[in-house]
Amino acid sequence: MVKFGLRLSQNRAPEYPPEAYMDYDKLKEIIHELKKKKLARVDSTTREVSLTAPPPTNAAGRQLTADDSPVNEEDFYSTIDKELAKVESFTLQQVTELRKQIDNVENEVKGWVTSTTATAAATSTGHKMNESQIESSRESADTVAKSFLILEKYVNINFMGFHKILKKHDKNSPQHQCKQFYINRMHQQAWVRGDYSDVVVRLSNIYSALRDDHAAEENKDGGQQSFLRSTTKYWVRTEDVSKVKYAILKHLPVFLQKTSTGESDSQLTNSVYFDNDQLELYHGRLDKTPGAIAYRLRWYGAGNPKLVFCERKTHRDTWTGEASVKERFTVDESEVKQVLNDKYPIDEKRKEMQSKKGATADEVDDWETLVREMIQVVQ
Repeated sequence: MVKFGLRLSQNRAPEYPPEAYMDYDKLKEIIHELKKKKLARVDSTTREVSLTAPPPTNAAGRQLTADDSPVNEEDFYSTIDKELAKVESFTLQQVTELRKQIDNVENEVKGWVTSTTATAAATSTGHKMNESQIESSRESADTVAKSFLILEKYVNINFMGFHKILKKHDKNSPQHQCKQFYINRMHQQAWVRGDYSDVVVRLSNIYSALRDDHAAEENKDGGQQSFLRSTTKYWVRTEDVSKVKYAILKHLPVFLQKTSTGESDSQLTNSVYFDNDQLELYHGRLDKTPGAIAYRLRWYGAGNPKLVFCERKTHRDTWTGEASVKERFTVDESEVKQVLNDKYPIDEKRKEMQSKKGATADEVDDWETLVREMIQVVQ
């Protein structure tokens, strides 16, 4: 197995200076020095000291002297703080530069489109960009996309490095464990928790313009809900998600989804599935048994949900000519327990649908049937 220090040096991007990466070797050296100072077992219950008693010894029983390493835990903490700040600063600097580059490409593409449209109006011809313009803008977009992927790799290798060095520290200094504290801090820093989906969306718009593809614009107001959906799902490693998105958006537009924070190309999906002790529903769905059912609660986005979907999915084999069905109703987060405990005020909600939401009698009947069936199954 390759040691991480070597792996880190082998995976440095030639586009970035070596000092932009975390100084793994320096942190490792501090841990090595701390290990040499390791004290013998100390009585943690005593609350007194003596100015004339012999000084503490290390684990080998040798008294510590002025010649011993002056390195202490504070040196490790201050060094890792500086390294975290350095990586965060460099990441945000690169993101800012990437967005400027995207601005330039967008302006370039808009300039080509405006110019060709004006020419087309004057000559009564089509207004497509010529091949040389398309190729030039595509190369610029490719450069930005590849730079973004390089940055994401930089973030991942440093993120892994901090995990490993903190684990090494806690293993060698169990009395001063700090990994969990710093992991929590990292997840609050912009270089880890930042959402840069806007880069993906803007690149998608650029590639769509270069293809003269207006599908995303035509379906912006929800038109994409009108077609029959067919999905194929793949497992993708987290570190490869952006790479897969880039491979796709060069050929297909990104459809935006409305989220709690605006529009995005993706959002976090949370699901809680119901089943019995024999996992009948799970195995039915796994084996794709005709009529297999899945019951679940689902909500979107991070943080505490406001709206929760109670869903029932029924599998149908396509060769029968029937389509699989997904039925659902929504409840407020505070009403979930009422649904699970069969205390949901169905009659009250029924009247509310008719008076405030203007639902038809058939729609209300279908809703009530679904709610009662799902509540009954959960019981």
